[in-house]
Amino acid sequence: MVARTLAAAREAGLEVTVWFTPGDAGPEMRYWLGENCDVRPQASGDLGARLAAAARSADADRPWLALLGECPGIHASLLREAAEIAERGDLVLGPTDDGGYYLIGGVPPLPDVFTAMPWGSDRLLAQTRTRLAHVGASWRELRSLTLVETIEHARAERLLT
Repeated sequence: MVARTLAAAREAGLEVTVWFTPGDAGPEMRYWLGENCDVRPQASGDLGARLAAAARSADADRPWLALLGECPGIHASLLREAAEIAERGDLVLGPTDDGGYYLIGGVPPLPDVFTAMPWGSDRLLAQTRTRLAHVGASWRELRSLTLVETIEHARAERLLT
C-alpha cells in the first residue's frame, strides 16, 4: 500500500516526505523507500500532535497535503485534485467511510484542527467540519474512500489473494 501511495504521489508531481517512527529507524526507512524520498522522524504524541508538527515544518504559503491512512482508492488524479484545491487557498479533506479522513491539506498555517480531536473515532470528520466552520475556514471534500487497517479490510478490498 505504501508503494502504491508513493507512486501515486510521484505520478501527481508532488514532493513526498514520509514521517516515520521510531525516531532511530531512519536507515531502515531510507533502505526501504530509497534515497529519492525525504524521510523524517515523527514528533511524539497522538496523531494530532504529529500532524501539527508536520504542518508547522511545511513551507508557509505553499500547499501542503498529509495522508493519514492507507486507502487503495488513492490515485494520482485524486492527489492532483487535492493539490489544486489547496493551491486555490481552500482546505481539503478526504473523508473515509468510517467518519474519519485519509487526507487533509491546505496552505500553512492551517487552523487548529489537530488539538484535542477524537482521533480514530467516527466523530473525527464531523468535529473537524465543526471547527473549520467555527473559524470561518473554506474547505472542499474529496470523494469518500475506505480505510484499510486490518487484514480483513485488505481482503474486502481485494488487496490480498
